[in-house]
Amino acid sequence: MLNKIVILAGAALLWTSAAGAQAPVPTAADSALAECSRAAGEKDQAAASTAAERAERLYRARLAGEPRSADARVGIARVIGECRIGFADIMSQARLSGQSVEMLKAALAIDSTHWTARYVLALNYFHMPAFLGRTDDAVREFERLIAQQGTRNAHPVYAQPYIRLGELYVRQNRTSDALEIWRRGAGLFPAEARFGELIQRHGRRADAADSAAAPAPAPKRAVLLERLTVQASANRMDDTRSGTSLRRIDVLMTPGGTADLMQVIQTGPGTTRAAEGSDLYVRGGDPAEAPVWVDGARLVYAGRYETLHGGAFGVLDPAVLGSAAFSSGGFGARYGNALSGVLDVETLGRPEVRAGVVSANTVGAGAMLQLPAGKRAGVWGAARATEASMMLAMHGRGGEFDTAPRALEGIGGAVWAPRPGWQLKATGLVDVDESARNVSAYGYSGPFGARGGTRLAALSGRGVARDGRVAVRANLSATERTSGFDFGVMDRERTDRGVAARVDTEWMLGGGRLRAGAEAAGMEARQSGVTPTSDQLAPGSPAEALEATTRDASHLGGYAEFEWAPSGRVGVVAGIRADRLPGETEWTADPRLALAFRAGAWTLRAAGGEFHQGRWRTRFALPDAGSPAGVPTRARHLVAGAERSGEPSLKVEAYTKSYGRYADAGEGLRVAAGSATGMDAIVRWSRQARVNGWVTYSLLHGRLELEDGRVVPSGVDVTHSFTAVATVRLPGELQLGNTLRYASGRPFTPRSAGVPGAPNGDRLPDYLRIDTRLTRFWTVRGRMVVTYMEMLNTADRANVAGYSYDDAADRRTTVPNFFGQRTAVFGGSINF
Repeated sequence: MLNKIVILAGAALLWTSAAGAQAPVPTAADSALAECSRAAGEKDQAAASTAAERAERLYRARLAGEPRSADARVGIARVIGECRIGFADIMSQARLSGQSVEMLKAALAIDSTHWTARYVLALNYFHMPAFLGRTDDAVREFERLIAQQGTRNAHPVYAQPYIRLGELYVRQNRTSDALEIWRRGAGLFPAEARFGELIQRHGRRADAADSAAAPAPAPKRAVLLERLTVQASANRMDDTRSGTSLRRIDVLMTPGGTADLMQVIQTGPGTTRAAEGSDLYVRGGDPAEAPVWVDGARLVYAGRYETLHGGAFGVLDPAVLGSAAFSSGGFGARYGNALSGVLDVETLGRPEVRAGVVSANTVGAGAMLQLPAGKRAGVWGAARATEASMMLAMHGRGGEFDTAPRALEGIGGAVWAPRPGWQLKATGLVDVDESARNVSAYGYSGPFGARGGTRLAALSGRGVARDGRVAVRANLSATERTSGFDFGVMDRERTDRGVAARVDTEWMLGGGRLRAGAEAAGMEARQSGVTPTSDQLAPGSPAEALEATTRDASHLGGYAEFEWAPSGRVGVVAGIRADRLPGETEWTADPRLALAFRAGAWTLRAAGGEFHQGRWRTRFALPDAGSPAGVPTRARHLVAGAERSGEPSLKVEAYTKSYGRYADAGEGLRVAAGSATGMDAIVRWSRQARVNGWVTYSLLHGRLELEDGRVVPSGVDVTHSFTAVATVRLPGELQLGNTLRYASGRPFTPRSAGVPGAPNGDRLPDYLRIDTRLTRFWTVRGRMVVTYMEMLNTADRANVAGYSYDDAADRRTTVPNFFGQRTAVFGGSINF
């Protein structure tokens, strides 16, 4: 993993221009470097950043006065490696590493015997992932260091090249050479215990391998490679609730994830494969029950290319993704107006160095740029354009669309950090998309036109007291979503707007933390056009013209939550929140509790509570008199699970959720109550030499109790969901990835001659999709270049999104998924 390039304090103690030379008195720049290195080791990003800026400024000032100074160049390289890389994302780490390498090469061009320059350069190569192909470079640099040192043993740091070189030899299956170099090192540095440990461990392995292989030649042993670790979920005591944490690299590299946050989340536990698009169906809940926040602002809708079956992709550009935390149940009191889950996304913070990426594929192109603005501020922005005509034409699918899917998005931010621990950030997002797919549905054949647009403006600020005991965060936001559908007699336009403000505070109190906050929001919806009054859309079908109407609602809420860790093994979070929710007149009170107990590598968790959500909804649904209808406004969660760290990591959770207080919605059969019970499990391998990935399984039993007393499956009762993701390292800096998804068929209400059958009495065919991705990593002048070929739905399976009925002909038509045919995408990116 590239953040291993962070050089541990003390690994390069000598600030000398030749082995054995007398170390000079530390300068102010050296002291600042030591300070930032210490802060980085303690994971204090604010302090490390401040000291790093001071150190780099002093080194560059020295370089301006002494253009031939190798020491100044090495100092700058060390600032990058020790103080900056550890806090950067994977793509920025590659670029920063390249900058460090170039600076060290320049130092060695001035003084080829500069011990520290060569040692830091060798460590950079040593810690780079194997797919970058730098193992041979690391071997070469350490061998030169040992030749330069000779038999000098005046300082213990001279032992490190012997240790590292032997480890590199093991990676190359040169165990005998490793043992020889370690024995040489042990003779020169008898006080270094590490030599004895390495000789004993690898000597036994070599003997065992030779014995097992005799009399035939010894078989090859596994090469120890650096791994790219993707963390599926945290195992922390300061948050007893279980969740999934995602980073930008997770989104970019998951096979079949189409570099889409909403799609990648669905490869993990907690979601149900009820549809192929971007909507999150969380443990038996509707997508409206799992809202998405971006920098503290709640999006009206997080999808694009919206249809009556949901959006195809998410609206968030992964290039600016700082972090994303997803919780599928039992979440804390901070979140209100949500029944099933929450997705909380943070965009990039303040840029510390200039960076950018340009990407393109057969569907579109995009670019991202980060620019520091002085010592305390910075701006970043990204834009991407999508146009699917080329991809569709490549596969002979151009006739499927009257207007190929197309979209244009821009997102940007400005960040000001006046002092460590304080930050003010402004974020803006604009997205527009349209498509018109030729389909036969609801008794009509023709182009289904969809238009959408999302806008967001958010201002967020946070501050931490100097003693770290009090923290405050505040947000102001405005969001808007426009959507339009035209198909047959339907021609609907709707615009949803929202404004919101919230403040969150946290106090350290003795051995615990007290969190409290309040929020207020206003919503407005305007709609117009023509809407059908039945589920038939052919010309002449019943419809009514809508007068331009405006509705509004508001939300007031607040919470308090106390977190207590009586020991390093036990954690408790107890909270309560109160809300007057959108569309409701009464206040609700939601108590919530979470417990955790850690025993060795295992963490046991339990969480539960009450959750309310207003009846206010933004999605459009065709009338369907034969299917259950209603909007739940209350859910009660109980979740219990166990998580094991290590290799492989494992997490299993069982849950039960009961729904109640249904509000009227739609024309279908009235629902009185509902329930969802099941379990989620994930097993992940992330430290293997060649093959890594994860396997998830979800079991769901969802039921609805109708007002007439019948108990029927819920509309998202997907009994089994299974996902397997695997990436394989291949020779030549290649990586092959595969994702397999399987899900039981989703229930639906069948029809015959226009008469509805049993509510949710039939099921769609099972869903099965395999995606494959071949990726090549390159480094060109210190820049990371990624090229890839991705094949979606490799098996060319025609998965079904749903059925449409022509009552006049008593005919049922299949509605295909967007990726109902095999689809190839080619592309690449370069970081600068």
